[in-house]
Amino acid sequence: MNLSEQLKKIYEEFAKSAPQEVLDTFERASQQLAEEKVEEKALKVGDKMPSFELKNALGKVIKSSELLAKGPLVMNFYRGAW
Repeated sequence: MNLSEQLKKIYEEFAKSAPQEVLDTFERASQQLAEEKVEEKALKVGDKMPSFELKNALGKVIKSSELLAKGPLVMNFYRGAW
């Protein structure tokens, strides 16, 4: 089973118990992403990520250029507990 099939299965299970309002929100968000063609704007294998500044978990601004000066950079995104 590929990723698309796995995601479809997860969504189908979720849709069995999710409120219609939530499903409608998912549908609108999916349509908006498709209309904006975000997949065409996403980085592809081999692309270089543009320089950026982000706050870390402690609120400190971190510059990618400063990290890259020290060596390779690995990005990790996680869902917060807010």
